[in-house]
Amino acid sequence: MHERDEWLAQWSRTVTEVERGYELTFDDYLNDLDMRHKLRVIEEHDDQWADLLELDTRFRNATFPSGRCVWGEENAAAEGWDREKHWYYWLLPKKQGLAFEAEY
Repeated sequence: MHERDEWLAQWSRTVTEVERGYELTFDDYLNDLDMRHKLRVIEEHDDQWADLLELDTRFRNATFPSGRCVWGEENAAAEGWDREKHWYYWLLPKKQGLAFEAEY
C-alpha cells in the first residue's frame, strides 16, 4: 500500500467517525484535519481523486462552518492557509462527543 493510500484510508476512518459523532478530543480532530491536508497532493488525474471527492462531500455534510480556522488565525496566516483552498480547517463536526471541547 502506498503512503497516499494509507492517508486516504485514515481520512475515510475520520469521515466515518465525524458522521457517527466525533468522540475524540479537539486535539485529535486537529490531527485528523492535518491528515486531510496531506491529501492535497492528490490531483484530478490520480486514481484516488474520485474517492477523495466522495469522502470530502461526506465530511462537508457532517460538519458546520466554525467561523474561523480551527487551528487559529495566527497559524492559518503563518501556514498560508486559505478558507477556500484549505476549507477543512474551517469546519467542525455537527455531532461532538463529551471529550470534544474546541479550544481555538
